[in-house]
Amino acid sequence: MRISDIAVGMRRVNLQGRIVDMNGFMIVLDDGSGRTFVRYRAKDLDTQVKTGDRIQVLNGRVVSYSGIMQVRLERGGRIVSLSRPAASVRLA
Repeated sequence: MRISDIAVGMRRVNLQGRIVDMNGFMIVLDDGSGRTFVRYRAKDLDTQVKTGDRIQVLNGRVVSYSGIMQVRLERGGRIVSLSRPAASVRLA
């Protein structure tokens, strides 16, 4: 699925893209069709993926927070690094 295809209310969303920015709880993901925020709760994610890495987001839910669309990981959701194959972070 492409970022341009997602809409608020969608569940079980899987995306691939490149991290263009990240902080302690949010990733900005770009797949060429658009950008979106990905909200996560893993405390050590920033040690496993970095800005510029390609990742896959599995089992996300698209929500609106303060009018801004973002993908939140559902129970059992994961972020998998495609740039660093050994890195996979299971969330929730």
